[in-house]
Amino acid sequence: MQQGLKLNQFIVAGCGLIVILASVTTYITKRTNQELVANANTVSKSFALKANLKGLEKILVDSETGQRGFIITKQEEYLEPFYQAKEQLNIVLNELSQEFKSDSSKSVIFNKILDLSKEKIKISEITIQMKRNSKEKELLNFFYEDKGKKIMDQIRQEIDKMLKVEDENLKEQQKQVNQLQNFSDVVIVGSLICIIITVIAVCLAIILIPGRALSRSLQNAFTLAEKVSTGDLTVEVESNSTDVIGKLMSTLKDMAQNLSNLIRQVQQSGIQATSSATQIAASGKQLEATLTEQVASTNQVAAAAKEISATSRELVKTMEEVAAMSQSTTIAATDSQKDLLRMEATMRQLAEATNSIAARLGVISEKANNINNIVFTITKVADQTNLLSLNAAIEAEKAGEYGLGFSVVAREIRRLADQTAVATLDIEQMVKQMQSSVSTGVMEMDKFATEVGRTVEDVASISTQVGQIIEQVQDLSPRFEVVSQGMETQSQGAQQISEAMTQLSSTSAQTAGSLREINNTISQLNQVAQGLRQEISRFKVRAIS
Repeated sequence: MQQGLKLNQFIVAGCGLIVILASVTTYITKRTNQELVANANTVSKSFALKANLKGLEKILVDSETGQRGFIITKQEEYLEPFYQAKEQLNIVLNELSQEFKSDSSKSVIFNKILDLSKEKIKISEITIQMKRNSKEKELLNFFYEDKGKKIMDQIRQEIDKMLKVEDENLKEQQKQVNQLQNFSDVVIVGSLICIIITVIAVCLAIILIPGRALSRSLQNAFTLAEKVSTGDLTVEVESNSTDVIGKLMSTLKDMAQNLSNLIRQVQQSGIQATSSATQIAASGKQLEATLTEQVASTNQVAAAAKEISATSRELVKTMEEVAAMSQSTTIAATDSQKDLLRMEATMRQLAEATNSIAARLGVISEKANNINNIVFTITKVADQTNLLSLNAAIEAEKAGEYGLGFSVVAREIRRLADQTAVATLDIEQMVKQMQSSVSTGVMEMDKFATEVGRTVEDVASISTQVGQIIEQVQDLSPRFEVVSQGMETQSQGAQQISEAMTQLSSTSAQTAGSLREINNTISQLNQVAQGLRQEISRFKVRAIS
């Protein structure tokens, strides 16, 4: 029964292999046909693209024909081919743009063709517009430049490049078609050969299996037991029979599988334990290093906090000194303001005295003018007296001896008149000098009064500014007190931070010591896990797929 079952299995396996080969052959043939159809479509598209490219050249030629007809005749109906060619050109360019969008190498050439085609149409439109505007000379010069022909030659060159690319693609597609055809032929022939070989193998199995089945089963059982005894649990057992040998093979298979699962689990657990211990050890070392750095950083922060506290205390003292200096400055500024007020009052009194002196000098000037008038009157009197003395002398001469006494009187009167005139002249000069001095004094007093007024204004301005400075300095004193209180608070906070950082440093040092003990324990655990892995490494198990 075992032999019959084994034989049936070989027969079924052979038939299944034949069916599989036939299916594979059919599938490969179908895929080959699909590839051939795809290549045929690609070839068809290539021919269509070549036709469109050649049609693009024809459309441009038609547009040029319509343009020339209008330029020669200036009749609008000749432009109909131009407008039709322009519409067809847009359609063809859009179709070609969609085809070449996915191919970067072709897209570069097509973009050149697109730009040149648009430029060609634009040149045609320019010449048409020149003809409509009767710009014959400009049109003739434009044709002499021969831009349209140059652009058309460039378009033909780019189209030839594109056609060459498409021809190369067609050759490549034809090459692929030939390769696919050859591959299909090889697959079909290979499948037929494999089917023939399979049929021969099934026939040989029908002849050879019945005599060798029992020997092979026992040999497999001995091989399995020998490999399991050496620790190799990767052996595979195949037994589908129901006799005693089959049950033995099934039991050995279950035993090997269960033992393999157990060893695999132990290996995985050992690997996980080793990996976990290694990771924990690495994490512990990193944490220990981090804590060491933290202790150092904490000590640095504590030292910095102490320095901040000391600096804050010094700043508090400095702020107190600054506040005292500010108070002294306020008192000095207040005294200065009082002195300035007294100075301002004194300057105002000086200004009033100056104005009074100027007024007195004005009065003196007026009196001097009056003296001048009196001197002028005295001068006139002296002149009259002199004239009278002269008349008296003349009359005395006329009287002869009887007028001698009167002549002496007249001479004395004339001498007195001359002295009066001389004295009057001296007085006049002195009065003029006094008037000049008084005028100069009045002018100088006016200038002095002006300067005194300016000085009074400057003193008032300085007094106002000093008052503002006093107010600002007085405002600074409370602020200095607030800053001093803030610095005192900062000093206390820095002291508290320093104490807290000292406690944190002590705690971190204790934690670092605990981590060193944990790392030692983890190192011992890692050694135990390594020993376990070495013990179970002699067992071979199948990898889980």
